[in-house]
Amino acid sequence: MSKNHRIADRIIASIAPSIFGHDYIKRALALALFGGQAKNPGDKHKVRGDINVLVCGDPGTAKSQFLKFVEKIAPRAVFTTGQGASAVGLTAYVRRNPTTREWTLEAGALVLADQGVCLIDEFDKMNDQDRTSIHEAMEQQSISVSKAGIVTSLQARCSVIAAANPIGGRYDPSMTFAQNVNLSDPILSRFDILCVVRDEVDPIQDQHLAKFVVGSHIRHHPAKRETDDFEETVNELQIPQDMLKKYLVYARQNIHPKLQIWTKIK
Repeated sequence: MSKNHRIADRIIASIAPSIFGHDYIKRALALALFGGQAKNPGDKHKVRGDINVLVCGDPGTAKSQFLKFVEKIAPRAVFTTGQGASAVGLTAYVRRNPTTREWTLEAGALVLADQGVCLIDEFDKMNDQDRTSIHEAMEQQSISVSKAGIVTSLQARCSVIAAANPIGGRYDPSMTFAQNVNLSDPILSRFDILCVVRDEVDPIQDQHLAKFVVGSHIRHHPAKRETDDFEETVNELQIPQDMLKKYLVYARQNIHPKLQIWTKIK
């Protein structure tokens, strides 16, 4: 597969194939799924290799569907929503064992997603205190705990893919990204890729979207007929989900990308 010169296009076509367009978001999700290379130059400080992605845009633009697809295809994924998530639910908390009466440490979503992906929908619905609690996990990829006599550090080496709605419900292109979302600068700086998805009025694009949706319903109908040449071309590009999942596992374990000297010029 890797020798195919169109492998990048095939991977993008295989990310959420039921969603029309948004190739740049699919590319960002693919980068987060494959990840980068963690570094520790001179044993002085760790540089994370996991890629964090934030998708912000208008309602009804399939943001949640993107996250649900990643949950299905990622080798390890934990899905949660900002509205129902708390700081302890995302990081870690202590509880008393009813039998032994001893305090035990319970892992939150970010710890459970170690070496995988943590998906947070409705990220803007979290309160500021809960969002502040994940700063350490997103950058240092660890969670420090000091509760009930338990002092330790838990690994949270995962990518964070979050979806958020803009202030007022609609994205305003006349303002900056930071002005459109109800998020602080420290949390925004921890996202490597910021994606904007807008529901713009475009008759031609809407016509293509309608054709895609109708074609999708026809293809998945029990009494479907033979697909046309266009559909066959699309299906040829797509990689079966089981194969894509295995490819992700292999790439994360065996491929270690590195920057070339010529990238300094760019």
